[in-house]
Amino acid sequence: MRDEAINEYHELLAADAGLTSELFARLKRGMSAGHLLYGAREIGVSLRPHLLERAQYDRLVRASETLAGAFEKLSEAMHAQPALMARVGLSEQELRLALVEPGYKYPAVTTRLDAFIKGTEVKFVEYNAENPSSLTDQSGLNQILFEIPALEKLAERYRLRQFDTAAALLRTLLATFAEWSGRGGSVPNVAIVDWENLPTRHEFMLLRNYFVGFGVPTIICAPDELEYDGSVLRRGDFRVDLVYKRVIIHELLERCGESCPLLRAYTERAVCLVNNFRCKPLHKKAAFALITDDEHARWFTDAEREVIRECVPWTRRVEEAETTHGGARVDLIEHLRRHRELFMLKPNDDYGGRGLSFGAGVSEAEWDDAIALALASDFVVQEALELQTEVFPIFNEGGWALQPMYVDTNPFLFCGRVEGAMVRLSQSPIVNVTSGGGETGFFVLEERLD
Repeated sequence: MRDEAINEYHELLAADAGLTSELFARLKRGMSAGHLLYGAREIGVSLRPHLLERAQYDRLVRASETLAGAFEKLSEAMHAQPALMARVGLSEQELRLALVEPGYKYPAVTTRLDAFIKGTEVKFVEYNAENPSSLTDQSGLNQILFEIPALEKLAERYRLRQFDTAAALLRTLLATFAEWSGRGGSVPNVAIVDWENLPTRHEFMLLRNYFVGFGVPTIICAPDELEYDGSVLRRGDFRVDLVYKRVIIHELLERCGESCPLLRAYTERAVCLVNNFRCKPLHKKAAFALITDDEHARWFTDAEREVIRECVPWTRRVEEAETTHGGARVDLIEHLRRHRELFMLKPNDDYGGRGLSFGAGVSEAEWDDAIALALASDFVVQEALELQTEVFPIFNEGGWALQPMYVDTNPFLFCGRVEGAMVRLSQSPIVNVTSGGGETGFFVLEERLD
């Protein structure tokens, strides 16, 4: 059904004489007006949304939620054995904060898994356990794309399912605050906290307006605007009960230190922090090394072990050590040099696709240099996936054309339950908006109607 729907959609586009520069300019203006921007750049690049069949989406949901359960068990193991946190690369400051009791159950309330889907095969490459970006993008892009007649006609032929991740986020924040405070039904004052003038600020504005529209007082502020008097966290006259923390933990510590008002209020249980600092060990890419190491298989259920085996690429922290790969005992660095085409290197705690190196795409000398950098810094090695492109109708002000694009499908999870996904497109296998990629809308094909 999926191939049929995509072919129909492309045929509808090809027959549409109304796909003019005026329409494309209107789509761009709609994105700008709707804050669907990364900095000053419109995020939507395709005239077609990403489409998955119901069976594909159900497989993605089951695998994602099962893997989220495995990460919860990993968190429990780390807090029973704090030395495990050092194995994923936590600093002393991060470890101290990760051991603070947050006041509610989940170590990571809102998360996103980055995944590639081929048929019913799902492969996860990262777990964004610090509050992930782009929650509002899909519903906004879907709305923009409905200005294209082809999508209206497709919706007459297929039942399309879409998702409201902002609603899921707000429900989850309110439920988490009720657990933290012990006051069911109380409405917190919310602060969305990150640095000023970031390219993601447009999402903060959309979320603030959404929360306020449902009666939840909300502000946007930077960490250094907050004040703590020993009992209440404030920004000016605004009392803060819940912080939706979008600032990255290691950047917060580097710039503010542990004495900053937000951290003091958190450690003294004066504010509900989402996500709390227990998310950091799970966010480190080296967490994949722990869950893919057979040494720790006993931590997980049979279902979790199956998903890890089928969906999570083998990962190790880069260090001079022996390990296992493919059932054999190997010297890690020698193994990487000998089989560079099988692997990629990535920083253990960075974002935006920065610092990635694919062994298959570099020379032997360049790979040796990449390994040397990884050993001197904090990197992981991961089995590289055999990525495939998919054809999308890519547009700009001057026109449109069908182009092969790399596409990832990244489900959002709220307390371990999936609601929707963000979809990124790129001409490069580094599929990331920060690195120059774009996004498109997302629907699930439930059934054909005619």
